[in-house]
Amino acid sequence: MIPFIFGAIIGSFLNVIIIRTPRGLSIVSPRSHCVNCKTQIPLYLNIPIISYILLRGRCSSCQEKISVQYLVVELLTALIFMICYSNTLIYQASLLSFVCCILIIIGFIDLKYFLIPIYLIVLLYIALIPKSMLTDTSTLDLFIGGVGVALYLSLCSGIIAIKKKKISVIGAGDIALAFFIGAWLGIVDGFICLFIASIIGIMLIIIKRKKGSNKIPFGLCLAISFLFMSVIKLYGYNFINLQ
Repeated sequence: MIPFIFGAIIGSFLNVIIIRTPRGLSIVSPRSHCVNCKTQIPLYLNIPIISYILLRGRCSSCQEKISVQYLVVELLTALIFMICYSNTLIYQASLLSFVCCILIIIGFIDLKYFLIPIYLIVLLYIALIPKSMLTDTSTLDLFIGGVGVALYLSLCSGIIAIKKKKISVIGAGDIALAFFIGAWLGIVDGFICLFIASIIGIMLIIIKRKKGSNKIPFGLCLAISFLFMSVIKLYGYNFINLQ
């Protein structure tokens, strides 16, 4: 239960990062407040998950609807922490939880703004250092996995762009994220992750077409795929291989 509570608290902070950093705002101040009426949220109404449910998704001051993103991010982070710390050693769980948190931020920022901030990619690349030490994976193996997956995504993107006569259908951030996924998971599991992300992307395209748009946040698709594979492997197939 402690990992779940801690994860929910971290999830609350992730929401702050997701909402503020793309706008160039500080994540330290001002205190949490309603985006509509600007009223500061008191501590007793700023309890992750519980406050959203008790307030029925509305501001206590102006009754404006609160984005369901707050609840989703807090609940998702709490579940990931609970799963990680229940199935691996503490240092393994800490590393994987950190990576998952970064991917949650990437996914939601990409969903809203169609961009992946470079500092988040840098943090993921830094996480590869302890990953290689824990798994005794060589730098060459990390590089091969990363290049293989990123190159494959680039080639697929190039072919589609040529057929549709567009400059590009995949952003540089997506390619950089694919490199991380290939380095972390290895080239085989990286391709599987890419395949699952593509299926998610196709589903989003179908949904978006009904709304008159074909643009999809592929970074979100990659993040969902990675989180899904990581959880599945923790329960049996051991994708992450952090033993």
